[in-house]
Amino acid sequence: MKYDIAIIGGGIMGSAAAYFLARSGIAGSVCVIEPDPSYEFATTPQGAGGVRQQMSVAENVQMSTFSLGFYKNFENELSDIPDLPDINFTEQGYLFVVTKDGEKTLRRNQALQSSLGVNADLIDYAELRRRFPSVERDDIVLGCHTPDDGWIDPNAGLWGFRRAAEHLGVQYIKAKVTGIDSDSKKVTSLGLDNGQRIEADLFINTAGPWVAPLAEMTGGHLPVVPMCRVQHFWKCAHEIEPLPLVKDESGMFFRPEGDGFAGGRPSFDIEPGFVDDIYSGFFANYFEDTIWPMMAALVPKFEELKLQRSWFGHYAQNTLDGNMIIGRYSPGHDNIITACGFSGHGIMHAPAVGRALSELALTGGYQTIDLSRLEFARVQENQPLPEIGIK
Repeated sequence: MKYDIAIIGGGIMGSAAAYFLARSGIAGSVCVIEPDPSYEFATTPQGAGGVRQQMSVAENVQMSTFSLGFYKNFENELSDIPDLPDINFTEQGYLFVVTKDGEKTLRRNQALQSSLGVNADLIDYAELRRRFPSVERDDIVLGCHTPDDGWIDPNAGLWGFRRAAEHLGVQYIKAKVTGIDSDSKKVTSLGLDNGQRIEADLFINTAGPWVAPLAEMTGGHLPVVPMCRVQHFWKCAHEIEPLPLVKDESGMFFRPEGDGFAGGRPSFDIEPGFVDDIYSGFFANYFEDTIWPMMAALVPKFEELKLQRSWFGHYAQNTLDGNMIIGRYSPGHDNIITACGFSGHGIMHAPAVGRALSELALTGGYQTIDLSRLEFARVQENQPLPEIGIK
């Protein structure tokens, strides 16, 4: 079968790209190859759903600002789409707290964010305690509060983009890509495990943690690996005031979720790879030994909590610098592009990146946010562009 554009991977990134392509009205025929249409093993539904503008790289701040506005107006943006799921956008803010070691960086980051129009409020420890009295740790010297930030239901966000793309004519194909055919100048077709062969003029690789093996099929090398990330939901025995999503320098975070709290801390000591069991090995007592003490140190009321459940997913971790890679990446092949390696920022940036991929596919360049600094060239030149001071 022949399409104008074929997308490999139908998670939130691939589906956002498909939506913006279809919405343009000039993309022609678009298909998305997705082997797991129920998204049982997908990354997106397991995410925290946070959307924050507290970043240190200007392009990330700009993408967050656009995506935040898109999510806040999701119903209006997709008002012509039937059966649109409610993404439950919760505008409850973000609070990032630092010790003395992180104060200078936090101030610098806040200055950048403010210069880009973000409502980012620096608050000292006394003011932090006044606003959020349950947050109490003596080594905190400064916080940054962005009240316009929030979080979504990530599964609903994924299905919203997918339903919109399908309604606008995108075809989703349940299959796994098992081979990519190319000549010295371009990619020509995809081989699928159902025996089909998909031809296209342009290909987009948005396969998340699975992106690198697909890149190898055309001689590309993307420094993206799966990294297991575990989250937890607990209830607290004490009354706690409405809180934003709270995050500290270690990467630990939590946010209100229904009648309890959801959160965790990325496990930086594990090796890359897919994990299928979090109740043995490294993660067996991770909450009790690591997460709980850290949470209780930040919010003393969490000394009395009851863990309800834990779950896990896999970041598509960019081992170079933790930021996404976008654009061309395959030597000699100008008609395959990617957006990958989000390292936990995929959900919050999906609307902006979906739009950017559509712009690249249709015009060959960025029409809104210039993301050229995040392209593959920095990988080739070993020039990391990491987030500083906030993971």
